[in-house]
Amino acid sequence: DKDRDYTVKVDVTGLKAGTKYYYRFKVGEEMSTMGETKTLNDGGKDPINFAVVSCSNYPFGYFNGYRAISEMDDIDVVLHLGDYIYEYRQGGYDSPNAEKMGRLVDPPHEIISLSDYRLRYALYRMDEDLQALHQKFSFICAWDDHEFSNNAYIDGALNHDESEDGEWEPRRRAAAKAFMEWLPVRITNSELPTVRSFDFGNLATLAMLDTRVVGRERPLEYENDVELNDQQQPDYAAFHKRLETEERSLIGGVQEKWLEDTLINSKKDGIPWQILGQQVIMSYRPEPALSHVFNPEEISKFSEGEQLSMKVAEEQGGFYNPDAWDGYQPARRRVFDMLEKHSENPIVLSGDTHCGWAMSLTDKMGGKHYGAEFAVQGITSPNRGGRIGKVAEVEQAYYDHMDHMAYANIMDRGFMTMTITEEDTTTHWHVLSTVESKDFDVKIRKSLKYKAGDSADGQVTLEDVTSKE
Repeated sequence: DKDRDYTVKVDVTGLKAGTKYYYRFKVGEEMSTMGETKTLNDGGKDPINFAVVSCSNYPFGYFNGYRAISEMDDIDVVLHLGDYIYEYRQGGYDSPNAEKMGRLVDPPHEIISLSDYRLRYALYRMDEDLQALHQKFSFICAWDDHEFSNNAYIDGALNHDESEDGEWEPRRRAAAKAFMEWLPVRITNSELPTVRSFDFGNLATLAMLDTRVVGRERPLEYENDVELNDQQQPDYAAFHKRLETEERSLIGGVQEKWLEDTLINSKKDGIPWQILGQQVIMSYRPEPALSHVFNPEEISKFSEGEQLSMKVAEEQGGFYNPDAWDGYQPARRRVFDMLEKHSENPIVLSGDTHCGWAMSLTDKMGGKHYGAEFAVQGITSPNRGGRIGKVAEVEQAYYDHMDHMAYANIMDRGFMTMTITEEDTTTHWHVLSTVESKDFDVKIRKSLKYKAGDSADGQVTLEDVTSKE
């Protein structure tokens, strides 16, 4: 009924483990198309195949990545790491070709009320490529910030002005309700509806986290929180020290306890792989200096944010992203302690940046490695390479700056697939030739293998197994 925006959910019981099922809905004489799903194994160590996606901005192009995954046959589940929708008004964060592509958003204003959020989900779910993917595979979803508002946190968001948008709490509740109605998550009064774990037989435990809304304090900002030194200049060194040492919450105490208990139980059950599905980059990943890539005239043409990033990176040997775990470093150290004590082969999966990354999990340059992190590029959302250019040179700067960086792709849209076996995990980054035409190609740009036991000595080496074909 209207209290649930006419969405229907059925909790099916009595299903067999490790079994493929087909289903459909019938109302009167109306019959839905047929959907497919697979139940989890209740034991054994059969290989698992994940597809991993994030950041699908409707007015930036067609969901070609969703279509490509829907045409695969060997996927067990799709992990959506957030930014399933975007909240912006028409023209607020669009491709210049949005109208030509027929990709204008509805409603045309920024979504704030419950009816706004519902209408935006309805628009997305009318997309045939997204429909095809939901029809073919089950989703495990987490939210990021744009399901609410850009750079959201527990009591506000960067893109929320109470004088214009009203109070934050009603907006937050409306966004969470619409998410639970339209996506495969149970409707609940819990503050943590997306925080849950899945055991894939005895091979892997997947723990889905909320790093965005429930436990996150407001991230510190270079623009607003940097104090002046004795010379009345911005003291970026002191600001970095705050990020490194100041005790601030990212996932909150309740979720930290839940995560530790989940890891303890997984290790106790002899499960070899512990996977964290979450939103923002966890490993140490400061932006490198780029003065050797761009000259002053080129830099002067970038946005103020890009110019600040490059200035601080030059002066301080790196520029932190305070919105990621680099902005909450004591909280990260606690999670790394959990991984060291209670996991065999840790993997962190991340979205948010619209770029593809692979790196060892560490909290400082040259530090101990606690596992591996794989981050997926956006389905359509634009990225840093498109903003600043000189893509190959900038990507090389990441490799030169961080010896724990195994893959950097700041330009391509696409998705990841992962095959997990008892011996290793192989991750593939699939890239799309275009998102502005339905006529597209998809290819694997990088494939990396993470061997079981590799993190035991505190150093992780991700093996490049990219096909040369």
